[in-house]
Amino acid sequence: MINFEGGPLTMWTNILRYVMNNQKTDQLVDAILVQHPDNPYLMAYKEEVLQDYNLGPDIKKIAWNDDVDVRTQEKITGMASTLLPIRFLALGLTAAKSVARVTIPGEGFIEVGSGFLTEHNLFITNNHVLSDPAVAAKATIEFNYEESVSGLPVLPTPFRLDPSAYFKTSGPDDFTAVKIAGDANAKFGSLSLKRTQVKSGDFVNIIQHPGGRFKQIGLYHNVVTFANDDIVQYLTDTEPGSSGSPVFNSNWEVVALHHTGGMLLEPGLKRKMLRNEGISINRIIEGIS
Repeated sequence: MINFEGGPLTMWTNILRYVMNNQKTDQLVDAILVQHPDNPYLMAYKEEVLQDYNLGPDIKKIAWNDDVDVRTQEKITGMASTLLPIRFLALGLTAAKSVARVTIPGEGFIEVGSGFLTEHNLFITNNHVLSDPAVAAKATIEFNYEESVSGLPVLPTPFRLDPSAYFKTSGPDDFTAVKIAGDANAKFGSLSLKRTQVKSGDFVNIIQHPGGRFKQIGLYHNVVTFANDDIVQYLTDTEPGSSGSPVFNSNWEVVALHHTGGMLLEPGLKRKMLRNEGISINRIIEGIS
């Protein structure tokens, strides 16, 4: 009753059409779970079937001294908890102070990027944003380029760079570290650089200036899809202009320097997937030490 001709996509389309038309989806999932018992997508489907995700029971009909039905209890709905202490927000705002917009004047246009301030007034961004001392000398770094709580623009604080004092860059690792002219640390703090470990399934947040616009943060579907000693790949949203942004873990530790996105190869695989990518902060630390 099922046509198995054609390629895998056609075959599975025919299988799924049959099981859905005959209300056999549960049986198909059960059969696949025998060989793949830990598959998160299959488990999520079964969870959805077993649980009734409505708005909850009518509390007027629940006697205060009765046992609570297990189906009405709260629970973690994914593979890992996304609950965070409320201080996470305050710590994020503190970290955001050290993130700045980069502008570089060109002939009839302005190039934009992002970057962040670390100790000793050292500014970190990508090599493809600030490729050499001459480009860095033309750039302007703007802190507080953002909106207030009321939605009005905040007056930004500009700084120039001093590549003659310190400038280090790497094309392969796509980073540049350059000294800021002046004491930006005094007002905008710094992000610490220390070796960290990140793995697939972790969550990462990016504070950035996408498209050169006011400071923004990526906070949804921020799952790490791959990580090794050199790179971190993730689903966190970015745009052109986000290059050079710090990639944070849930403790607001910098784990990577964002540098690219699109259809990227995962090391060890032969197919490309839509992801964003950063250089591991461990590589940056090795490069500037």
